[in-house]
Amino acid sequence: MMSGFNNVKLSDKEVYKILYLSKVKGLLPHQIEKHCTVSRATIKNIVNGRSRKDCYEAFMDYKAKHPIKIKRLFSE
Repeated sequence: MMSGFNNVKLSDKEVYKILYLSKVKGLLPHQIEKHCTVSRATIKNIVNGRSRKDCYEAFMDYKAKHPIKIKRLFSE
């Protein structure tokens, strides 16, 4: 686990990327952790909708309404 990253404020875009990696790409929290500066616990809270609920709800709503577009959001 990464240390020294306490109280890191994620932008909405970073939260959406975490949700994308989890909900679209199917990555697990320990895999997402490699792409982020936050702890695995924070990632789990985001992908389970316990943290950053506004982003979670907006992402899930958009994903349900636009399944094709969501796959292109963070395409590399």
